Amino acid sequence: MVSELSSPTRLETFTMSTNGNPTPLSDSASSLPLITTNTSSQLPYKLTSSNYPSWRATFLTILIGYDLMKYLDSTLQCPPIPDVNSSTSVVALHAHWNRQDQLLLNAIFASVSETVMSLIAMTTTSRVAWQHLARLFASKSQARIMQLKEDLTLIQRGSRTVSEFFHVVKMIADELSLIDAPISDDDLTLYVLNGLGYEFRDMMAPIRMRETVLSFCRIA
Repeated sequence: MVSELSSPTRLETFTMSTNGNPTPLSDSASSLPLITTNTSSQLPYKLTSSNYPSWRATFLTILIGYDLMKYLDSTLQCPPIPDVNSSTSVVALHAHWNRQDQLLLNAIFASVSETVMSLIAMTTTSRVAWQHLARLFASKSQARIMQLKEDLTLIQRGSRTVSEFFHVVKMIADELSLIDAPISDDDLTLYVLNGLGYEFRDMMAPIRMRETVLSFCRIA
């Protein structure tokens, strides 16, 4: 569930006047919406040490869908810290950015396991937390790359349906792409054909003899 904290249920925003009394900001400044997310309903699982690719893919749909990715990729940077001479609109923009960023940081905190939380508990912005998770779980681990490539080399359809087999292959290929070790369409096609088994031999020869590369998505 996502909601915008805007009038009439918005949280009132105040600035301090010269006499020390809180003064409400202008209507246009105080009506800036804040987007909150309920990760317990939007994310079916919490981030652990073994599911980063699927967690990231799911979290990205929320970020892109609600135009929040700009906080994580530095497209929308924090406005300058206002001083005593700043206008109420400048104060409001700075406060809004910080409040939205903290709500996004809270969403990240709420979507990770207790073990992972201990690794990012000291981060203070959503961007820093996001980057730290990427460094932790999407690092270019040579051992992990070799393991995934070996999995692709040895994978067999076995008792799985063709659809289930394609899904497993795609999951491995997606993780390799995520850690900057993508598999070419040619190699991926060979892994798929080799793993499908003897009953699909009739389709192997024409595909192997093609002059152009066959995209994996066209096989799947």
